[in-house]
Amino acid sequence: MFQMIEVIGISPVSLSEAVKNAVSDVAKTKKDIHFFEVTEQRGCVREGKIKEFQVKVKVAFVE
Repeated sequence: MFQMIEVIGISPVSLSEAVKNAVSDVAKTKKDIHFFEVTEQRGCVREGKIKEFQVKVKVAFVE
């Protein structure tokens, strides 16, 4: 049976890098990850420039 957790990933580079960071963080404690789902995408703008990409990700794993 799968369990899911929801995490936030961030990156100064891109949305896809933010997803990779989120899944990598989960993989540090959950070894049997099967899939992920991006539920939100957003970013942080300062002085007219994109400073950070942010994603909310659901990660599924077997416990």
